Amino acid sequence: MCAAAIESEDEVPSLLWGLNPIFSSYARLYIKDILEIKESKQVPGIFFYNRHPIRQVDIFGTVVLIKEKDSFYICGVDDGTGVISCTCWKNPSTLSGMNLTDLIRNLQIAIRKKTILEIGDLIRVRGCIRIYRQQREIKASVYYKVDDPMYETQISRMLELPRLYRDIYDKIFQFPEETQWSVILEKTEKEAKILYNHGALDELGSVMNLSKKIRDFLLRNKIQSFYMQELETIEDLVTLAKRGELGTTAEQVNSKAGPCSRLIRKSFMEAIKLLQKNGVLFQKSNTSQNMYHVSIEGCIVFLASHYIYIQLYAEKGCHLRHILSCIQQNYNPYITEAVVHCLLDWLEINSEVVTTMEEYYTVF
Repeated sequence: MCAAAIESEDEVPSLLWGLNPIFSSYARLYIKDILEIKESKQVPGIFFYNRHPIRQVDIFGTVVLIKEKDSFYICGVDDGTGVISCTCWKNPSTLSGMNLTDLIRNLQIAIRKKTILEIGDLIRVRGCIRIYRQQREIKASVYYKVDDPMYETQISRMLELPRLYRDIYDKIFQFPEETQWSVILEKTEKEAKILYNHGALDELGSVMNLSKKIRDFLLRNKIQSFYMQELETIEDLVTLAKRGELGTTAEQVNSKAGPCSRLIRKSFMEAIKLLQKNGVLFQKSNTSQNMYHVSIEGCIVFLASHYIYIQLYAEKGCHLRHILSCIQQNYNPYITEAVVHCLLDWLEINSEVVTTMEEYYTVF
């Protein structure tokens, strides 16, 4: 029931929020969690519960405070876990003094009964979360009183929310595989921009595009290991590498015969270095001519989760450096911390491990 603390760099990119169905629905959260969830650093007014982007909420509780204005109510709603302020606009039809037919008059009376609020009323509110004068509140789009003399609605809600938390909100949403890679590589792109000088931004962009294409190709074909020369035979990748190098001069490109020209090979080397820096690829020796291995394919994923499982009953979980040390001793000494980070990110996205505190992990 407690929201995970989300730092700005760990947020899901805003372009991917729409893939999570919770973003476009009314999240039925406890008021306590609505008051505690972290606001997005990318878009104000969007909040995160356990990496789920929350835009609209649905609450149900008792009115414990009312301030009536000309056109709206400000009411405090208590669901047993906390109290939150809600701005509920009055129905325009209840403000008019027109002479209507009996049918419309009866309808207005029914609307008044449902929308005129008093302390002690049960109310259901749907709306957006907003921050007003440093206080979190709900701007209601829909609200109505609930008649529940037999407590049926309240009992139903009490049974429904724990199930929603268990089955949906407390589980990390799994994006498609290609999207997961994009999330993992986002940090690399930010770091790479620092490593290159401002005059090489065009070259940097082409290297990033090529690295993404290589990553997608490896993922799509479930390739566990490869030599760089093998990538230079893939027509789509070579075409992209040529396009990236056209910024030098056309004569330089034309003077090189075949796809294994110096410029093209340089592009492939830079793209692979970018993937290695982020831990997506690794080598089992320091010789650059040797085979490259894909981090999330093969037994290394099993080893990472296995060493975490051994530390299952440790109070804090298993530290990242302990996992790194075990893999280096038992698998390969050239495995880097970036590779282990990539593995743990992948396992966490797939809900196989969970972070207990910074750089500590346990099985989910």
